[in-house]
Amino acid sequence: MKKNYKILITILFFILTGCKTYSIDSVPYVMSGDFVMEENSADYSICGVDFLLLNKSEKEIKKINIVFFLFDKDGEPAFECRNKISAEIEICISGGETGLFCMSLDSFLNSIPEYLLQVDYLYLSKIEYEDGSIWEDPYGLIAFK
Repeated sequence: MKKNYKILITILFFILTGCKTYSIDSVPYVMSGDFVMEENSADYSICGVDFLLLNKSEKEIKKINIVFFLFDKDGEPAFECRNKISAEIEICISGGETGLFCMSLDSFLNSIPEYLLQVDYLYLSKIEYEDGSIWEDPYGLIAFK
């Protein structure tokens, strides 16, 4: 009987310590995004998303893969067959610093929205740092609105 407990405890130890956990404290960023449609913008012709990204790590970010979904005012997907947006963006944000940037949605749209859209399920699937290290969350296990 004692042998079974030792085996069970050993298996639990490996499961608990071997799994990559995604607690809020382990996520190296905080991010928000707002849909924008302003006339005469230098960042886009039709519309875009304004992002605020806080780099919680001590390392300098050099590139990110950003993922988010767009919904209409009723919470329905904004476009048929394509409300998920995914893009790779080169950006320099030092450790502990905040970066503000705008991403154009012009190439993702097949029509001009009649009203402001909602950005939801926003996350970074990959962060590349200046030192060559990489942080990944490919499935958006931690997503910020």
